Amino acid sequence: MHKLIFSLLSIASISLLLLFHGSEARQRELPLPNACHFSQINSLSPAHATKFEAGQMEVWDHTSNELQCAGVTVARITLQANSIFLPSFFSPPSLAYVVQGEGVMGTIASGCPETYEEAGGGVGGDMHRRFEDMHQKLEDFRRGDVFASLAGVSQWWYNRGNSDVVIVIVLDVTNRENQLDQVPRMFQIAGSKTHEQQQPLTWPSGKNAFSGFDPNIIAEAFKIDIETAKKLQNQKDNRGNIVRANGPLHFISSPSRQWQQDGNGNGIEETYCTARLHENIDDPERSDFFSTRAGRISTLNSLNLPVLRLVRLNAIRGVLYSGGMMLPHWTANAHTVLYVTGGQAMIQVVDDNGQSVFNAQVQQGELLVVPQGFAVVKTAGETGFEWIAFKTNDNAYMNTLSGGTSYLRAVPVDVIKAAYGVTEEEAKRVKFSQQETMLAMTLSS
Repeated sequence: MHKLIFSLLSIASISLLLLFHGSEARQRELPLPNACHFSQINSLSPAHATKFEAGQMEVWDHTSNELQCAGVTVARITLQANSIFLPSFFSPPSLAYVVQGEGVMGTIASGCPETYEEAGGGVGGDMHRRFEDMHQKLEDFRRGDVFASLAGVSQWWYNRGNSDVVIVIVLDVTNRENQLDQVPRMFQIAGSKTHEQQQPLTWPSGKNAFSGFDPNIIAEAFKIDIETAKKLQNQKDNRGNIVRANGPLHFISSPSRQWQQDGNGNGIEETYCTARLHENIDDPERSDFFSTRAGRISTLNSLNLPVLRLVRLNAIRGVLYSGGMMLPHWTANAHTVLYVTGGQAMIQVVDDNGQSVFNAQVQQGELLVVPQGFAVVKTAGETGFEWIAFKTNDNAYMNTLSGGTSYLRAVPVDVIKAAYGVTEEEAKRVKFSQQETMLAMTLSS
């Protein structure tokens, strides 16, 4: 009986701990005072690019008013064919979107088991097998994939295709999991400093974690010789954090799942270690809003990817065809960081004073921040418009100003008449003329 009571109390304590941790992870530090007061919002391009042996890392200016308002910072990574973005981690949680290319991503989390094992056959057909390698989970990636990463969890990326891989990463620097400051920091487990890394906006800006230790300490810790320890420090290496692989790399594709079935989990294994970390939101069949003429919208939040409760971000993939419009709307509980992946569009943004703070064309590779509550409308150009939007809430939601489920559709006709000084007939047209809910065609299309 005492054992049963103790077990129930233990389960209750663990549940409360996880609930408390989850609620804390979703909180954010406040942005800098007056960071979201704008007379004009600017679209943003990368402020600096650092070239490595087999790719580059471009970063946006984290001190810009727009990014400080949103409390995030942004980077774009380009990997050439057969190259590796070496193991590293960020202090805040992040979301990554694969703009183009395909490959393999590895996640390295302390406390998780090596679930992938490789063995070679014995000499002469002996049934005994020789151990060769074991490592943590690998995930194939392709265009349209969104990957979540927790604070301090290391990742590496390998481009196994014949063309460049391009990845956009948004880091939530105001998340409570980031205990440092709002300056973006990337911690390198491998890699080295390049000759170019002298600019103040550049990150990574240093050598890897082994570089600061005494080689003798490294040798003792790994039970290796001094020369090998010095190689871990990359002392004579200036290739940077993206290096070319020596021929195609081969990975184990079939994981061993015995650790999940033997009932000996350590608690960590049952949460992040087994969590689904990514989902593809570029598939038209998973669209939340779809119009054969105007385009489609797909949403990824903590309801369909639960790990986002810890990351505290979500993502929206949008595609507008030529002449398509995303009806005027606002995000009620999050800032929006929009990255243009293709085409161009006219975007208008209106602030809390009813003033237009952005009214311009955006094109591929540009970034636009739309603060919480600011109304926005997008109209695609002749070649269409494609984007990925990151929102600073794991379950952000939008309200529309027009359309079948909009604010005005929910307001009585007499209230519309009084509010806008229109006739009853005009009020009815305002309320009922637009039947689409989120996507529509412009009148000139």
